[in-house]
Amino acid sequence: MNRSQLIIYGSIAVLLVYMTGATAFAGDAAVSEPAVAITEKVISSTVGGAVSNAGTITEMDTIRVDPSYYYTMLQPGTSENFTVTVTNKEDVAVTLHPRLVVTPYTYSYMDESWVTITPSEKALEAGEKAQFEVKVSIPEDAKVGNYAATLAFMENVPEGDILYQGFPGTVQLNVDVWIPPQVQILTTYIYDRVEAGKVYNYEIVLKNTGDSEIAIDPKLVENMYYPMVADVSSVAVDAAASMPYYGGYGQAFGTDAIIISGPSSIKPGETAVVNVKLEVPDDAQGDFSGNIDLNIDDPGIREYEGMVSLNFHVAVQPEKPYEIPFKVNGNGTVTIELRSYIYDMYVSSSSRDPYFEVKLINPQDKEVEAVQEALQYGGMVTLGSISYPVFKTSGNNPEYQSNSQNYVETYTVQVSAGQWTLSVMPHNTESFEYSIKIEPSR
Repeated sequence: MNRSQLIIYGSIAVLLVYMTGATAFAGDAAVSEPAVAITEKVISSTVGGAVSNAGTITEMDTIRVDPSYYYTMLQPGTSENFTVTVTNKEDVAVTLHPRLVVTPYTYSYMDESWVTITPSEKALEAGEKAQFEVKVSIPEDAKVGNYAATLAFMENVPEGDILYQGFPGTVQLNVDVWIPPQVQILTTYIYDRVEAGKVYNYEIVLKNTGDSEIAIDPKLVENMYYPMVADVSSVAVDAAASMPYYGGYGQAFGTDAIIISGPSSIKPGETAVVNVKLEVPDDAQGDFSGNIDLNIDDPGIREYEGMVSLNFHVAVQPEKPYEIPFKVNGNGTVTIELRSYIYDMYVSSSSRDPYFEVKLINPQDKEVEAVQEALQYGGMVTLGSISYPVFKTSGNNPEYQSNSQNYVETYTVQVSAGQWTLSVMPHNTESFEYSIKIEPSR
């Protein structure tokens, strides 16, 4: 079973559990045994042919554990200890038998041998507290991944139903097994506003910080929610290839519009560039969404971490300007501010600044000149996203990515009383904001 199938089947299983609220499926599946009854505290019922775990939940709620959730990052061959404090909330003694229960519906399953809990048994008097030492040891041959398990301290545990952290009387344990990646991915996405019939060039910058040569094999892969074809009617949904397609429209262009080239490996200490060329067809319209799987042969980089997301919007220039009527009560000065935002854009060599064609129509339906008083640029910049641990990098432009940019034009005009109209024709932008400030003459 491949990764896509596992995601789908796991999601379906979780949904079924949500819908039924049962501990086992009807039919040929095994049915849970009734929980051990606790006098005057057990509420049991049968739903859909399955026995509920109400009694077990009540029993587990007789103790309090602290912490109820523990997360750690460990490398293969290392270990970590932490302490769990358990309090008996009842007015009678209880006996604790701590153990690890594997959490269902996870990508990676934690082996019981990874966790040791000391002591292995403990009797608690009413209201008494006890501490348990938990040691998590990751074997040398453990695979990179996220592992989840539940530490249960009562004997009757509904193993199939522990889906949520904070389940009464348990500790949700999450272990992120990782190794330091050799390759830094300094370009994690390419988002751009493009025009039909034009050619665009982009670069994905990679840096090998290790001491061995790393193979790469970049490939264009299908987005999980958009088929890579323009004709939706020809799409056959394959669970192994993509999630079901919804939306009623296809991609702006096909995969043949994108050409990927670059080296097949990166030598130690070398910075490599994967070139992405986009030839937008003349008849393209709408959006394109996809990914480039870099296929980096680096065990420290997980499958999803080696993906560079692609999003292209084929811009269409409006035919008519946008008009904003406003009322002026007396003679004065109007200040107009037009602000354009561009989010998550890859600054390509062909990108152009936004600009506006501005007209003002006075109450006599005549055009009045608006004088541009100021032009302002702004934006927000972050360093390229790098897989942990975060490496310190400096110097090259590709290490920085612009998350948003803004462009502001300011105009002033002398006005008289009456109904005015502001006419704005935007260029090279997907959206803009406006403000009209009216100051009366003094």
